Amino acid sequence: MRNIRAIIVDDEVLGRSRIRKLLSGYDHVSLVGEGKNGQEAVKLIEDYRPDLAFMDVEMPDKDGFQVLKTLDESAWPFVIFVTAHDRFALKAFDVKAVDYLLKPFDDVRFERALNSATEQIKMKDESLLNAQLIRIMDDYRMKVQGNPYIISIKDRGREHKINIYDIVYIEADGNYLKLQLEKERHLLRATMQQMQEELDQNCFLRIHRSVIVNVNYLKVKTYKGNNEYVFKLRNGMDFISGRSFKEDIDEFFALTGAS
Repeated sequence: MRNIRAIIVDDEVLGRSRIRKLLSGYDHVSLVGEGKNGQEAVKLIEDYRPDLAFMDVEMPDKDGFQVLKTLDESAWPFVIFVTAHDRFALKAFDVKAVDYLLKPFDDVRFERALNSATEQIKMKDESLLNAQLIRIMDDYRMKVQGNPYIISIKDRGREHKINIYDIVYIEADGNYLKLQLEKERHLLRATMQQMQEELDQNCFLRIHRSVIVNVNYLKVKTYKGNNEYVFKLRNGMDFISGRSFKEDIDEFFALTGAS
């Protein structure tokens, strides 16, 4: 568990002293500041950004609730309210207080409140860490892979960037693949297997050892017999599927619900 930075704000000297003494018994908590009124509480939170605040409710200048309302919620520390009055308890939990210590409290009750705060701080840290790791990994993927939906093709010395979803069909042509778009065609040096592994499996279907179609451009699919289908595309092209691909074709349309 990392070190927790805490502040104490109470207009009573004895109240601050009591909490300070109790905190000295916990190695994972560091006291970074003390205050005696609401204005000092705001300054302590703004200056030190503590993880945890032990704060009285009734104080000069601003009460504990006004302190929080003065600050942006993103800057709020976890708060354990410490007070001699129980009438503020419900309001305390409205501002997401960790606990509400009613004076006088014993060491056991204090430890329970601190443990609760420690656990919530830990959960927040883990959540922030996970979010940070996700951002780092996403940034890394983008740097390494670039846009996963764009492929770059060099044709006669010029580079063309193609959105894979604009591809109507792909057809093998020797050591190359013909990538047919609605209004243009490009050649890419690659194998059908390599291309198939890169494509969105929800949109692209290999229907023959030499043909992959984008089902978004499919006009009609008709069973021809002998384990073969006729695929008619919206651009007028027809393809007959390979017999060995029937099972894959049937499974694809069963899973996607396409027709």
